[in-house]
Amino acid sequence: MSRSSLQKKQPRRVATRVVQRNPATAKSPAVPAILIERLGFRYGTKPVLEIKELKIMPGAHTLIYGESGCGKSTLMNLLSGILTGHTGHLEVLGTDYAGMKPTRHDRFRAENLAVIFQQFNLIPYLTVRENVLLGVKLAGKEADVAQIDSIFDHLQISSLAGQRAVNLSHGQQQRAAAARALAQRSAIILADEPTSALDDLNARLFLDLLFREAALHNTTIVVVSHDLRYKKRFDQVIDLAKLNGRAE
Repeated sequence: MSRSSLQKKQPRRVATRVVQRNPATAKSPAVPAILIERLGFRYGTKPVLEIKELKIMPGAHTLIYGESGCGKSTLMNLLSGILTGHTGHLEVLGTDYAGMKPTRHDRFRAENLAVIFQQFNLIPYLTVRENVLLGVKLAGKEADVAQIDSIFDHLQISSLAGQRAVNLSHGQQQRAAAARALAQRSAIILADEPTSALDDLNARLFLDLLFREAALHNTTIVVVSHDLRYKKRFDQVIDLAKLNGRAE
């Protein structure tokens, strides 16, 4: 037998690369989509909101409910940066609102937040499609025509796409405003009474689409409303009267 055959075969060495993980990054919890600590706001001398703490995590679906006049729209306007002058800490997507200039607020809102206003804020002389496309453009995104057509179809407003907003009914304007927000594919959707003018069918269609699009993009949803018909569809339901230390 040859000498070479008597030699034991040496195991083959496999080069490995050790990947170093940053312990702080690996173990740190996700940054809240919305973080409120000791938030206060007043109109003149009248206190309106005093919220000790509110934390909403990315991708969560939150309903904040309450009767008219309890501060729901005020809270929504603070979250969107439209209303300023609060005390305490308000942070959205890791950005502290304190001292933020109006132009920075506008840019941050356009790039990161899709807002469904109670008064809709559609441009009356533009068509439904033009309003939606403008919203996408202001958000700094490319329009996904197929997605927009799918949203129109789901909300049953395809036949209204070419009509000017001024000619729409209240309920049609609400669905057009919802379409504009959904088409922006933003990190957070803030909706103020989005189902108030919708019947059961159209409210359900809107929420079906809202949650479907949110699942696709891991969108955080915050709805403020007095409408509790669909509260079971949300991850967390918050009574603003209990959250707000200044509620009367």
